[in-house]
Amino acid sequence: LVLLLVHASIARTIAANPQVPVDTRRRWAINVRNTMIIIGLAGFVIIWARELQTIALSMVAFAAALVVATKELLMCLGGGLVRSITNSYELGDIIEIGGMRGRVQDITMLGTTLIEIGPRHDSHQLTGKAVTFPNSLLLTQSVVRENFTGDFVMHIVNVPLPYSVRPARAERLLQEIAADVCAPWLEDARRHMAMLEHKLLMDTPSVEPRIALQPTSEKEYRLIVRIALPPRERQRAEQAILRRFLFACFPEDSQHPQADTD
Repeated sequence: LVLLLVHASIARTIAANPQVPVDTRRRWAINVRNTMIIIGLAGFVIIWARELQTIALSMVAFAAALVVATKELLMCLGGGLVRSITNSYELGDIIEIGGMRGRVQDITMLGTTLIEIGPRHDSHQLTGKAVTFPNSLLLTQSVVRENFTGDFVMHIVNVPLPYSVRPARAERLLQEIAADVCAPWLEDARRHMAMLEHKLLMDTPSVEPRIALQPTSEKEYRLIVRIALPPRERQRAEQAILRRFLFACFPEDSQHPQADTD
């Protein structure tokens, strides 16, 4: 109230002085008004300092309690934001995170629903189960996107064999079978990978079936075949390769592997 009275008195005095130019009087009035506002704010803080401190502490405590209470919710929202920015996966993608693996069925702000693929990591069949995980896992877990290359993916098939099946013949046989199974889509896969290499400026693997030989113990070795195929053909193609290869190596009408007679 004192400041208002002082401001009104000074403003009246400035306005009643015709000897001073109008621009100068207007500048004086503005300076007086701003000075009074600053003094008023300073007085408000000084007078109510204790009460303002109490309110500030209460607000900080409330904010801290709110953050603690909604931590998981905020982390889920943050995970959803990270997914949107990084485009780590979309609907229909096959992903693996935190031991969960499946096809993305639904994405919300708080969670993601997968149609489980399993039951083991090397299986590619739908189990019929739905798995929902909170998006907060995206802040702490790595996401494996199996179909990153789109219409065609690289697939690995492991075949453990005893040394009684000669590695040279087994490798040659597996190469022939894999090439025959993958032949229907091999050209399309080759064009698709070339398109990705040009569009995304990334190194794409060869789509030709490749086989690696890996000794695992003194009793057995492993053939690792890599093939390119559409994502939905993985289970069928893998089973076709394994059945033809194993049936050729271990015929039912023989007690010993056929490779031993060659």
